Amino acid sequence: MLNALAVSKTPAQRNDSTKPTFSGVSESMREILDEQDEIRRELNALKLQSELFKRRLNKLDRLSILQMQLDELVISAETANEKNRNRDGESRIDFLERQIARLRVAMETETELTHRIIETSELKQRLHELPASGIMTRLSRTLTDSIENISRLRQLHIDLDTGEDLKQKRRAQIEDEIDDLQEQVDFDSECTELAFRLVESNKENRAQELNEQELNELRTELRDLLQEREHRADRSIGHSQHRGRPDQSRNSEDPRIGTSGQPGFAPREGVVESGQYFIRQSWSQERDYPRPFFVNVPNGKTDSKYPVLIFLHGNGGNARDAMRNMLRNRKAIASRYVMVFAQGYQESWNIVSERSKADDTAFVESIVLKLAECVNIKKDDFSVMGASNGAALVNQLMIESRLPHFRNFISGVSPLNVWQHDGTHFKARGDGNDYRQPAKPATGRRLMNISGTNDRLVPYQGGVSPHIPAKGGKLAFLSAEESTYLWAKQMGETAKQLTIPSRTQGQIEFFSYLEGDVVHCKVTGAGHGATHEISEDELLGFLQNGAKKQKTASQP
Repeated sequence: MLNALAVSKTPAQRNDSTKPTFSGVSESMREILDEQDEIRRELNALKLQSELFKRRLNKLDRLSILQMQLDELVISAETANEKNRNRDGESRIDFLERQIARLRVAMETETELTHRIIETSELKQRLHELPASGIMTRLSRTLTDSIENISRLRQLHIDLDTGEDLKQKRRAQIEDEIDDLQEQVDFDSECTELAFRLVESNKENRAQELNEQELNELRTELRDLLQEREHRADRSIGHSQHRGRPDQSRNSEDPRIGTSGQPGFAPREGVVESGQYFIRQSWSQERDYPRPFFVNVPNGKTDSKYPVLIFLHGNGGNARDAMRNMLRNRKAIASRYVMVFAQGYQESWNIVSERSKADDTAFVESIVLKLAECVNIKKDDFSVMGASNGAALVNQLMIESRLPHFRNFISGVSPLNVWQHDGTHFKARGDGNDYRQPAKPATGRRLMNISGTNDRLVPYQGGVSPHIPAKGGKLAFLSAEESTYLWAKQMGETAKQLTIPSRTQGQIEFFSYLEGDVVHCKVTGAGHGATHEISEDELLGFLQNGAKKQKTASQP
């Protein structure tokens, strides 16, 4: 059976450096917010416990019936003489004993997995006691993945237990998935155990019961384990989504590993396949750091040339979740484009005053240049789409990158900020994020901007965000409509800024420039999630319209 990790139930005490910075928030208000978070966690734990108790009670009811039947058969067999005993009775006793044993194992397994979900969730919150760092971000993401894996494993066991009428093929599929998940859960339990030791050791260190050398050794052990986890063969995309295909990642040459044997980008025979890859990069926070990105090739096909859509998650998000959401909700796009999901360092992109200080423009450009070398990629048809902090990087890419591969850009709920455009000039990020150097963005690019009129994080009409930090205060933005028009002017628009929408569809008003090459989507009543209000047909139409124009322009 699985070994549940005993985690202290002490409420998590957050380090201020890991919390969002709010202007004018008092210490009393912080305590209220912390208490709200603690109550929410307790409610989630109670909900899981309540569901567990209900199912456990149901199993106990089933057990009591089976045990009663077994007792009756045993008593009958003991009182019967040798001549009256028969094989059917003995077979029935064996069957009931197996059923009872199976139910007890199912009860123990579900109980243990439920406790591990609760304990791992509490441990993830306790990480806030530790100073913020790259390894803490990676560990937090690992614990999030672990919680998802344990929850999925728990649900599969429930499905197997309650699905008495499951067909043999489906039962075999569930058992295979349980085996695969169990292997990952067992590996993640090592990370969880080290994380628990690190939290407890940090507390002992504060009490001067542990020396710094022992703490550093523990951090090194955890860093090595996390790196091993990240470098394990990631078949969650290519294998699970294309089950039934030969698993080429089992070959001796891993397409994600470079010639040095370290994580890198080395597609087999110049063909990029679905999977996880890495770009190695160094900057002030890391040296030779393997930055991951995930690739999804439509239906696993590698014998056609595809355009590429790179997606950049928002602050606090991650590439895995973005991939799951996009592949589930944007299936038409996923069937036509090689989709790439890049991971921001410390779950952020380096814009003005974010946690990451990495050169993200260089990171994305490296992905583009590597993919452009692949024979199944259209080299002149790359698009980039970002949400929130990821959309801010979309703007920065448009300002700084001169790569000819880029065609379309989509910025969701993040127009230009005042550091990227000072009202007169576009600005390059520069050394130290000083944004002092005027920049002249490349022309010929297409842009769709999406913004919600009720966005409380990034004001639609422009101005200072109440929450996003910047040097010396909070980050300010241009208005969404002005930002789009400035881009249209840069791409060649000579007319005045539109005050009346070009067309309206439901709650969305479209302001179109340059025959749709630059378009602003005003989503009335929507907040910071306005990107989700744009239909897939609209997104696909924008992306493919550029391809049609280029094809027409290239014809004699």
